[in-house]
Amino acid sequence: MPPLSLLHTSDLHNYIDLQMAGMLRHLRIEHGALLLDSGDAIWAGNVFVKLGPEPAIRRMNEAGYAAMALGNREYFFRACGLLMKTVEARFPVLSANLIACSGDLGHVRRWTILQAPGGARVGLFGLTPLMIPPGSWAEVFSNMRFLAHEAATAAAVAALRDECDYLVCLSHAGFARDCELAEAFGQLDVILGGHSHQELAELVSINGVSISHVGAYGRRVGLLRSRPGGGFDRELLQPN
Repeated sequence: MPPLSLLHTSDLHNYIDLQMAGMLRHLRIEHGALLLDSGDAIWAGNVFVKLGPEPAIRRMNEAGYAAMALGNREYFFRACGLLMKTVEARFPVLSANLIACSGDLGHVRRWTILQAPGGARVGLFGLTPLMIPPGSWAEVFSNMRFLAHEAATAAAVAALRDECDYLVCLSHAGFARDCELAEAFGQLDVILGGHSHQELAELVSINGVSISHVGAYGRRVGLLRSRPGGGFDRELLQPN
C-alpha cells in the first residue's frame, strides 16, 4: 500500500489569512500531503449569501487545498446561492448527501478520487449536516434534497472503495455522528471531522476507522501519516 500523508483543518469560519495560507502551503509541500478541510470555512452563514467573493476560498486556493466538505456555512436552500458561496474554489467541494432535484450541482460533487503526492489513490466524499431533514415540509422551499448520512455513506463506499487505496470521509456531521458512522462502515480508513468545534488530543479508532477532529478557527492542523501495518498516526500542528 503506498504511504499517505494528510493535512486536516475544519471550521475555519473565515479565520484564514495570507499568513496562515502560506504556512499551510509550506506544511503541505514539506510533508507531501493532501490538504483537506471538513467544512464551515467561509464567512457567510447558512441562511444568506455574501455579496462578492469569499476571502477564505481565495486563501484556500493559495494554500493548495485538495478538497473540502460542504458545511452548513457553505449551504443555502437554493442551489444558485449555494454554488455562489464556493464558486471560486479550484478544488472539489464535496457533499455525498445533497442531491439536486433536477440536473446536478455543478462544481459541488458527491465524491472524487485524487492521487496523493506519494502515489496513493485517495477516495474522498463529504457529509453535510441535514439542514432540511429528508421528508420535511421545508423541502418545498428547496430545489435540493438531503439523504440520510448512512445512505450517502453507503453509496460512497459502493462507488469508491474498490477504486482507491484509501477511503476518506470529510465529515461536517459532528463527533458523535462520526463515531456512529465509523461503527457502521468499517470500509472507511479515515473520518476527518468538523462541526463540533472539538479538538481531540489523539486519534480515536472505532472499528478500524481513524477519526480526527482538530477544533475550530485554524488554531490547529492535523498531520496524519499512514502506518505500514495499517492505521494512522497524527500530530497536531500550529499553522501560524
